[in-house]
Amino acid sequence: MNIRYMSSDNNQGQDRPRSWAGIKFLNAYPLIRGLDEALPEHRRYLGSPAECASLLDSGKVDLALVPLVTAVTNSWPFLGDVGIACRGEVSSVKMVYNTDLKLMKTYKPDPASGTSNLLARLLFNLEFGRDLIADYDSEEGEIVIGDRAFETDTADQIDLGEAWFRETGLPFVFGVWAARTEDVLEQYSDLLIGRMHENLRERETLVREASKLTGKLINVDDYLYRKLHFELNETDHLGIKTFINLAYKYDMLPTDKMRMFMAVGRTAV
Repeated sequence: MNIRYMSSDNNQGQDRPRSWAGIKFLNAYPLIRGLDEALPEHRRYLGSPAECASLLDSGKVDLALVPLVTAVTNSWPFLGDVGIACRGEVSSVKMVYNTDLKLMKTYKPDPASGTSNLLARLLFNLEFGRDLIADYDSEEGEIVIGDRAFETDTADQIDLGEAWFRETGLPFVFGVWAARTEDVLEQYSDLLIGRMHENLRERETLVREASKLTGKLINVDDYLYRKLHFELNETDHLGIKTFINLAYKYDMLPTDKMRMFMAVGRTAV
């Protein structure tokens, strides 16, 4: 049964461009592999999470893999069955710091993903009772995501997936498939779910192909099959709702947006 999340102030669109956008990082490969063949008449765009969200927002595509927070704040319906998630250490979403964390006041955001930046701020609120100020000139700390995070070898770093799990005991969902309207999401949902399952079943081939996408010395099998997971369940949904509720609590999301509600199959609950 397909589970989808959507914001209750979602606006319905009329036209559906035959195009989609996928994240170019290694962590998205199990979700986008094979979509070119499955959608031969569609135009494909690959970019950072923020770039994919911008394409969806501008109407250049009507289906995109985007940061969770962006989907929520833009009131985009998003697929709840599939995502980029972790239960503990993730290795590719980190804060690297150069000062005592208890004294840290500013951080340099990663422009590629608002979700990771917000997660770091939220964890600071939970751990130290204060927020961090975003400053692109900050030398105190920096958010590093995606393949670039594999290159960080300093001991002064926080794995944000691990820190979230330690704080809440819940998984964290970084990215989701979103559309501008629920109708469009409905048209693609079975394909996206089926493609994920098929890719993950072809483990040896998937890992071999994915390994060619990165020059980093990492264990791709361990990263894609142990540190990450892509099929979302009720515990992941609880993690999503906990993250969003805490973000509202600490005034990190626009207060004029309605919170998400869950739709199971065709029926809202």
